Amino acid sequence: MISQLERDNIILEAALEWGADAMYDIQPGTMGLTLYIDATCKEEASMIRAQIPGNFHGLYTIVRYPTHVLTYEDVEEERKKDPLYHT
Repeated sequence: MISQLERDNIILEAALEWGADAMYDIQPGTMGLTLYIDATCKEEASMIRAQIPGNFHGLYTIVRYPTHVLTYEDVEEERKKDPLYHT
């Protein structure tokens, strides 16, 4: 198990390494503690996957994305559909 400080430091380091646009979280997974990276689209997920190692600070790494959002342009379209979106 890792402490809250270690968890925060790993997440901060990951965000600095692969970008602050993605969301990072550490959760128990089927292969032990796992660093989950939620990208905004498939395009971003592919770029992160090309850079990220399979293990980061002893954590298994998984990059996820919403399957209906493939490119950054799709992200903008999704935001415009959001009733809280203001132009």
